[in-house]
Amino acid sequence: MQITEEWIQWHAPGPVIVKKGRELSEKGCFSARCYTADKKTCWAECSGSAHNPYYAFLDWSIDEREPGFGCSCSSPHHPCKHVCGLMYELYYDKPFTVAEIPPYVLKAREKFAKERAREAERLARARRYDAAVRDKKLERQLEALAKAEALSDELLRGGLDAISELPSQSLERMATELGNYELPSAQAALEHAAYYDRLAQQDEELAPAYRAEMVRNLAALRVLIARARGFLNTERAPGSYGAEDPVLYEQLGGVWKNEELRELGSCRRNARLVQLSFDVSHDEGRRVFAERGFWAELTQGDVVQTYTSRRSKDGKYTALEDTCFDLVETPMLYEAPNSPFRRVWWEDSVRSELTTEDREAVLHCAAPRLADVIGPAREQIAEPLMPGWYPALVAVGRVGYVDGVPVLEDPEGARIALRDREEDGGVLASVGRLMVMQEPPKAGDALFGLLFYDDGTHSICLHPYSLVTADEIIRLQF
Repeated sequence: MQITEEWIQWHAPGPVIVKKGRELSEKGCFSARCYTADKKTCWAECSGSAHNPYYAFLDWSIDEREPGFGCSCSSPHHPCKHVCGLMYELYYDKPFTVAEIPPYVLKAREKFAKERAREAERLARARRYDAAVRDKKLERQLEALAKAEALSDELLRGGLDAISELPSQSLERMATELGNYELPSAQAALEHAAYYDRLAQQDEELAPAYRAEMVRNLAALRVLIARARGFLNTERAPGSYGAEDPVLYEQLGGVWKNEELRELGSCRRNARLVQLSFDVSHDEGRRVFAERGFWAELTQGDVVQTYTSRRSKDGKYTALEDTCFDLVETPMLYEAPNSPFRRVWWEDSVRSELTTEDREAVLHCAAPRLADVIGPAREQIAEPLMPGWYPALVAVGRVGYVDGVPVLEDPEGARIALRDREEDGGVLASVGRLMVMQEPPKAGDALFGLLFYDDGTHSICLHPYSLVTADEIIRLQF
């Protein structure tokens, strides 16, 4: 097998272990390097602080994708620095001798084979159970969507007159039914429609505008139902995880399991994250609080999003997440497959104070040209089932005014207007704060924000959320 540094970093529990393993190899701590004739199993001795050497091995004989490994040391890390050092011995193409497999490796291989067999059987049982549960769930979801489709078609055909005569309780009852069948996006569309219906009944003057919002939500629901019917039938296929349409999968109540994401390869090893912004919003129509964070992921050099939401009956907010000003390192970062806005989460992490090198790494994550992010933003904004915004970290050429309009100019001279999104409300209005900073943005900085389509100017604009410099990350929202 071809060993690369990326492969070693992927399998190691963290950058510290990678560094120590590389040092062991570079210092020549390994001896008695051996492998089998097919090179699927290798082992070696590593001198250390103990009187006797440590015995480390790697074994691809059971699974060519994920090797078994082990060491005689008592380190809690798996793999330990000695195994990582053995990986570097292969990477540096050190000489190995063909030999018979020692008993300790054979014993470990037998144990490893039994563990893999038990894990495979456990996954098979889980999938058989999941398939049976899923089939029943899909039948109920299809029935609920058929009812919602009939209601939305009736209202859309009848127009505003039919909507104004509809009892608001009808929408709320249908929304509750969709929630019971785990159809969150369809439920959200009807909850918003019911919310605007209540507002229309309370304000006669603004009623036409509220009714128009109802129509937009019902139309979006109709698009969702049309796509959902075919998708739910496809989901009956064994082993389907919804990876072909992850957005629709989640909107129809799909929940990603970490073990499935590892199997799909939709995860990142040893991720390093720096938060660019954090905000909390309240959806009055759904009575839902949402916490949203945007992060620069330094290992792959892109922007990712964390998102949590929960309902609140009493309208009170209780924080689960908070603003983070540290570097976050996690051994495994899970990512919703093929998600255009890279929604991620993790289980374990370690935090440390940001360094100058970390902030420079954030600047390297910035798109050098506006053209690199405008195209993907247009595609996402045009998709009716996707958010109407696109997160972007863009390199700054300069920031100033053109005909009285605040503008970001990239290093190549391309420009985009800076505007606040009305949906974000006054709390997140930040353009004014950016333009009155004592030290304005300069070439070499980066601006993070959301690209969105502005109805007033009929153009893509940027709502700035934070400014990244070599010295600090300045949050602009609050």
